[in-house]
Amino acid sequence: MKKTIQFILLLTSALALLSGCVSDNGKLPEPTASFTPKYTYSVAYDKLWSGILDALDKNRITTVSVDKASGVISTDYIAGPGSFMVIMAQSTRYKYNITARSQSDGTVRVNVICKVESSINGENGASPYRDVTPQNTKLATKLETWLYEQIEKEIQ
Repeated sequence: MKKTIQFILLLTSALALLSGCVSDNGKLPEPTASFTPKYTYSVAYDKLWSGILDALDKNRITTVSVDKASGVISTDYIAGPGSFMVIMAQSTRYKYNITARSQSDGTVRVNVICKVESSINGENGASPYRDVTPQNTKLATKLETWLYEQIEKEIQ
């Protein structure tokens, strides 16, 4: 009986501690604090296109669609950090849609759009991933800025 009470007290203490704990399964990439994207670049379209693909490759971001003629690249989902609570876990993922368009003045305009999704895994299984970008615009912007920085490193 004494061991049962000790076990219950230990379990209750552990649950109380864990209920407020969040464990990070990884970190999201962050841009350099002073970095500001240019969006429009004075380089040849082919060089910029290669720079975008090189940035994705160097950061191990896989693509699901690449169409140079239309200037559109879609990446696969990238696993983000998750969090664990006592009876459930939250998973996060994100992906990029990138467009590159030649401008009439000879420059190339790049548009990076990040979509952030989340799913909850509980005792009854996992919920489908849902778009949480509107509630996480600062995070999406930070991820977009980070990718612009990676692209600019490749075209310098």
